[in-house]
Amino acid sequence: MIYETDPIISRVKNALMPVDITEGDDAITRQTQRRAVVLLPLVKREDWQVILTKRPDTMPTHPGQIAFPGGRAEAGEAALMAAYRETEEEIGVPSERITMLGRLPSFDATGEYRVTPFVGIVDSDSVITPDPREVADVFEVPFSFLMNSDNHIKREVEWKNKTLTLFDMPYDDFGTHRNIWGMTAMTLYRLWQRGFET
Repeated sequence: MIYETDPIISRVKNALMPVDITEGDDAITRQTQRRAVVLLPLVKREDWQVILTKRPDTMPTHPGQIAFPGGRAEAGEAALMAAYRETEEEIGVPSERITMLGRLPSFDATGEYRVTPFVGIVDSDSVITPDPREVADVFEVPFSFLMNSDNHIKREVEWKNKTLTLFDMPYDDFGTHRNIWGMTAMTLYRLWQRGFET
């Protein structure tokens, strides 16, 4: 792999589990759940960046939210194949333009999904073509910003009589404020915990 000696990518890979799911990590844990996937896409510019999307305000669920490419896995579809398919559908990047590095542990989202996050490198010369039905905007945030704990803003919420600790990652980009929160921020936070917490 072209980035094998890159120290950032080495740390990312050390934080991840293998791409292949052999122990049923993505299996649903309750009857009403569905399997879902996301791709945390890294791209090398001058520095490493994370590609993020903004959902349209017209979406029936999570309107306007900052997200990774991803969505529901189809019946019988392997999680990895779902991640490739959703990424191509949402931002137009096909699987042959992605070098998959590994995955984070699957987790139960607060909604109805069992989510498996993959991490991969998108070729820097890939053409990003968002599907306007699912993506209102595509932008990049420096990976170094997201892996800096100074930029993790703690927030506590009540959910089902429990207090949950979450971390938001607000980012100002040339006059545009982006509030990275919810599942997207917590996926980044889990990667930070596993590979970048000092």
